[in-house]
Amino acid sequence: MQRIALLKFGLLGLTTLCLLPGITQAGGPSPEHYLKNSPMVLEVRYCECQATEPGQAPTELRPAFLEQSRLLKVDVDPDGKGFVSSPEMTLDFELRALPESPGDFMLSFAGNYVAGQQNSTSTGEVLLKDDQWLNLFSSEHVRENSTQYGDVAVRLISGDSQAR
Repeated sequence: MQRIALLKFGLLGLTTLCLLPGITQAGGPSPEHYLKNSPMVLEVRYCECQATEPGQAPTELRPAFLEQSRLLKVDVDPDGKGFVSSPEMTLDFELRALPESPGDFMLSFAGNYVAGQQNSTSTGEVLLKDDQWLNLFSSEHVRENSTQYGDVAVRLISGDSQAR
């Protein structure tokens, strides 16, 4: 009798173990879930086009740039460090809040953007204001009778404002 009971419990245990990986590997939360629960998100736009007009502030982005650029969003972890990449662009960054100026952050970054046959690399530290675009780095290459641009802009938003 014990052998029959042992066999039944053994089969029940094996069945449970076979089903467990299917349960644990079921679809997890989507990337949007993590972004929505994050206190801060860094948006990165990049394009083979000009982000600002000559003589304008780096925060005054051209509407054409906002329409034509590609957008990447990355969650900023609690210690302010992050990394985002695509086939054309990589950006490693660190954000530090400025206690004396709420809504302002120091952004230290190192980035690379490959636009066509151009390769732009930049490192630096800039003041980033909450919810304000900033042309982070750009390149301009004059070839024959045309000028080719490659620009990267960033903006820091709260994770609650993902609907924008």
